[in-house]
Amino acid sequence: MATLRELLDRLDELDDDVTIYAAKPWTCESAATAAVQHSPEMRAALASGMTYLLEVDLARDVLETWHEWRPGRTATSDDKCAAVIHYAEFDAYLEPDHTD
Repeated sequence: MATLRELLDRLDELDDDVTIYAAKPWTCESAATAAVQHSPEMRAALASGMTYLLEVDLARDVLETWHEWRPGRTATSDDKCAAVIHYAEFDAYLEPDHTD
C-alpha cells in the first residue's frame, strides 16, 4: 500500500480517469490508492477505511495552480500533500503565505 506522499509524487504516472482514496486523518503518511470509480479496487479501498480524496485530474490541477501561484518554486512532497489535502477539505486552492 502506498502513502499519499508516494502517490502524489508519481501523479504523472496515473491515468486521468482514476480517483485518489486515502485514510483519514489525511496526512502525507496516510495509506492511499488510486482506483477507477465503482471498481473492485475502489470497493476494497473503501472497505479498508479509506475515503474519497480527489480525482487525479483535479489533483493535477491543484498542483498546477500551486506552481502558478509560486513562480520559480518547486513543490516538495510536503507541499504537494498540503495543497491537495487543503483542496479536498475546503474546495479551494492553497494560497501562498508570506513564507512562500
